[in-house]
Amino acid sequence: MTRTDSTTSDLPVVLSFGMGVDSAALLARWLTEPVSRDFPLDRLTVLTAMTGDEPDVTRRLVEQHLLPLIRDTATRFVQISRTSQRGGYTVLDDSRTPRRLITRGPWRLSDELRASGTVPQIAAKRRLCSLHAKGDVLDAWLGDEFRGAPFRHALGFASEELRRAERDEGFTALGRIPEYPLIDGWGWDRHRCEQYLLDHFGEPWTRSACGYCPFSAGRRGRAELVERWRAEPAIGAQALALEYTAMALNPRSKLYGDSAAQDLARAHGLADILTEFERHLRRQRWSVYEVRRIIHPRRGDPTVKGAAWRSVRTVFTGSRTDATTALSAMAAGRASTDQYGISRAEIIPRTSGFPAVEMALALAPAGVADKERASFATWWERLHHQADLVPPVTLAA
Repeated sequence: MTRTDSTTSDLPVVLSFGMGVDSAALLARWLTEPVSRDFPLDRLTVLTAMTGDEPDVTRRLVEQHLLPLIRDTATRFVQISRTSQRGGYTVLDDSRTPRRLITRGPWRLSDELRASGTVPQIAAKRRLCSLHAKGDVLDAWLGDEFRGAPFRHALGFASEELRRAERDEGFTALGRIPEYPLIDGWGWDRHRCEQYLLDHFGEPWTRSACGYCPFSAGRRGRAELVERWRAEPAIGAQALALEYTAMALNPRSKLYGDSAAQDLARAHGLADILTEFERHLRRQRWSVYEVRRIIHPRRGDPTVKGAAWRSVRTVFTGSRTDATTALSAMAAGRASTDQYGISRAEIIPRTSGFPAVEMALALAPAGVADKERASFATWWERLHHQADLVPPVTLAA
């Protein structure tokens, strides 16, 4: 692992502050125990990229416990956000006397998920949501700030996250010299970080995950997620809403593997969340979407599923009643409603073998953008002989 030496000791230091347990413990110790660091705080920049969907408990904890320490030590704290779906970043605040955590920028991760009709996904072992909401934004700011000059980049990976640190260590662009204080030198695991924060501030620190994050919902994380939803019903309802649209377009898009967010809410008696979710659905305009997929074979093995391409096209938008009527008319009696209240019609069930094709009509809240890759139509035309395709879906005026 990368360690500080005489060639790096005078460089500026940036802490990627994710606001969760590990990075909060790291920052709190640096701010209160000078012996824990080998640099003065006037060379430290605390940098946070907001997803726009941080829970309110995170805002409260940081404002109540860490911002006073940042102000007392005149440490630089930079808060940024992605500017739009196209990219870029916006500086929300850059101050040595920050008074509040600005968790909402011009763009939110949920905006991207809602427009794409998806839930958070992993590709090439990387979380695409973190990459778009944090990684790209942080890299852009660091590139502008240092212009390729070297700097020390500290990350709060706990001691049990060695493999995560090893993967990160490979990203050495922008002149960054990665460091992992909790691993190299401190040997602090998640439990040690939690205990430090509890001893220091007198209350437990929570994970700083979006309320719909499926990656923090393991056995222990699932219980924390339920309690967070119970405390903040709005973020639980948001999770149900994002999943509802994603499952309408792809029934395999349950947030938590084999378990849907609705299942979780019902199993734990979260009536407030279910009520808020239904209220949200009643406020929406609705669309009928044509959803087509091409499922390619895995490269090198034609018998195994590989990349899946999706085409989404909006074919009707109106009230929920009108959209339901439109779906029924277009589907010619093939529409059905599942246990989650989602109405779909399988127009072409997935064909056997690879490449495979499938097509459906789905009813969901309006707002999913029409999208398909440039070569989709060519491939679809090439493969149409695999199924008894119907003509393109249209609706008479």
